[in-house]
Amino acid sequence: MKKFDNYRKGEIIISAITWAELCCGIKKEGRDTVENLLSVLDVEPFGIKQADKYGELTHFFPNRKANLDRMIAAHAISLNVTLVTNNIDDFCSYTRVGLSIENWVSSHK
Repeated sequence: MKKFDNYRKGEIIISAITWAELCCGIKKEGRDTVENLLSVLDVEPFGIKQADKYGELTHFFPNRKANLDRMIAAHAISLNVTLVTNNIDDFCSYTRVGLSIENWVSSHK
């Protein structure tokens, strides 16, 4: 959360796909909401441009088990933004096609 203090509202976005994953995780834990995150970031819709990039990535990376991660990668690539994740290994293969990734939780990049 300290990292978020360096940014103003709107400077950090979250993919609608990631938002959906967070909502599922929160519900599984019996919590009601993750709304407090909206005070520091905006949810970016997944649209046609992102869907086109997802189709392109699926051609090169057809692993069905990685569909949500591939959608998140496509979203970041299409917006030309850095994907911040603690799961570097899930996304590192997409760096070959333009994904920029950072880990704000650990020093592993």
